[in-house]
Amino acid sequence: MLDEVGYGQLSAERATELFAAAFRNRGLDLERVGEASVVLVTPETIRDLNARFRGKDRETDVLSFEVDGPYGEMVGEVVICPACADMGVEELVAHGALHLAGMDHGEDFDESEMARAQRAVMEVTRG
Repeated sequence: MLDEVGYGQLSAERATELFAAAFRNRGLDLERVGEASVVLVTPETIRDLNARFRGKDRETDVLSFEVDGPYGEMVGEVVICPACADMGVEELVAHGALHLAGMDHGEDFDESEMARAQRAVMEVTRG
């Protein structure tokens, strides 16, 4: 995990727990899943990434970049902008992990299967 903005409220252990719960939720074999990373960035950085990789010249709260897929060496990277977050950063980690596990939500996140999966991940990881 890399915290470029000094957010300081997300540990690598917590991010790992959220990724594991998301991958388990999607039925992935945790013994075979590769590495994943989380990077916390500024609004400017996420806007640039969103423009370059999605063609959307605006800030967003989270982006997921698949690298090798779930059973490759590097699953992918989740990039989060805490300053742009519409939900908690932990929820965005789960959200990004679910994207890396192959889920999508279309335009209506709140009514999607992915929203239900995200709620389930947050529920099972509550301390």
